[in-house]
Amino acid sequence: MSASQVAADVRKYPRVSEDCEVNCELIDDDVRPEGQDGVALNISGGGMCFSTLGPLPVGAMVALQVNLPQLPSRVVALAKVCWSRPQADTGKFDNGVEFWWIGWRDEQAQDAMLDYVKGKLDKPHQNV
Repeated sequence: MSASQVAADVRKYPRVSEDCEVNCELIDDDVRPEGQDGVALNISGGGMCFSTLGPLPVGAMVALQVNLPQLPSRVVALAKVCWSRPQADTGKFDNGVEFWWIGWRDEQAQDAMLDYVKGKLDKPHQNV
């Protein structure tokens, strides 16, 4: 079994490749929130990976707005930064976050996100 198969087996939510705009605001009691725009690399019902120009502090809470063109409005989420790693050749950073709260003006936001991910997984030739 490959490392990617093992990772897939332990994940509660499957991840799908995604390329969309992400706005990230660092939440900190001692400093004013600052924005850091990024691009989503993959997303699931439980978290996402996105790239930014600079690293995000591991353990920090962030407010996210994710613009998935297939959904009726931006997804708004509160998430915790689990890891931040430099990309090999770009100078950007990949950041993994866990969703703590997700929604928009619809009470069923997480279900909509799960349905969206499941729909992408059901399509043939989809990268996960």
